[in-house]
Amino acid sequence: GRGIGANEFVNIDGSHDVLLSDGPVHARRRKILMRPLMPSALAAIKQRLEEEADAIVGARANGSTFEAMRELASHLPLTIVAELVGLNSAEREKMLEWAAATFNMIGGLNERTEAAGDAFLEMNRYLASVQRSDLVAGSWGAMLYDACDNGELTEEEVRGLLMDYIAPSLDTTILATGEMLWRLAVTPQAFETVRSKPELISSTVYESVRIASPVRGFTRYVANDFELEDGRVLPAGDRVLILFAAANSDERQYTTPDVFDVMRNPRDQVGWGFGPHLCAGMHLARLEMEALLTALVRRVERLESESPKPLINNVLQGHERLPMKLWPSTKE
Repeated sequence: GRGIGANEFVNIDGSHDVLLSDGPVHARRRKILMRPLMPSALAAIKQRLEEEADAIVGARANGSTFEAMRELASHLPLTIVAELVGLNSAEREKMLEWAAATFNMIGGLNERTEAAGDAFLEMNRYLASVQRSDLVAGSWGAMLYDACDNGELTEEEVRGLLMDYIAPSLDTTILATGEMLWRLAVTPQAFETVRSKPELISSTVYESVRIASPVRGFTRYVANDFELEDGRVLPAGDRVLILFAAANSDERQYTTPDVFDVMRNPRDQVGWGFGPHLCAGMHLARLEMEALLTALVRRVERLESESPKPLINNVLQGHERLPMKLWPSTKE
């Protein structure tokens, strides 16, 4: 509740969202936010995700080079998830820019933070002015207004939870998906193994999130003096950077952590966080990635990739661009 940023500009008390809250307030807000994100609720869109994934993979599986981050990794989040949130077309087009700006703002103060300021403020102006009529009827955003009508949320909390749907819902899934595509293309035998054993699709998704760790880390506020194993003390009131990416590469937890191993099935990875603040969209992200990988296994014989261009962001890591070829399966 004291914020998760590496600068005090974004660590403002009184936030109305889920991420920046603790205890009973966090639990109440999260319960409402999670209603359309639970596995039982997501079952209704599973077939649509699979059909959309199959169509886009089928269209790209022709051996020609395309930009995989934009045309493959981003496809399901931008075409379906943005629609489910209930934004109109103009706001949907802004979601990626707003999300990238938000993660840059969470980092330390530097030129990227400064450059992200306009987009971050634009998102906050939108959230401050958004009304029920601005959202698609029956959408996740409209559902928040229903909760407000029922006395479960205040209007300020509606806008805060709407930000939870907008800001973190795209980039993290897109970047983890991009890493999965690249690793399957450049890791010998990996894709062939998954094709021969489709039951490994789920474990491949978990391994992709582990090794991608699209959110490097967030800071945490030290509530009480905390003594480390070497005797040093983190004093109360300080901030520490909790590096999810480092934890996911801990050789004490994972044998050969830098190796992409589709047999590993690391369900304990922390790429989606841990504990009460475990990523609210984790089930949706996994469903999207599994749908895409299922389509690849069915329609593609092999993936080829050139060197990706890395993303530069204060908090996010992954590929900005990923040239790729998909060769169609001869078994179709």
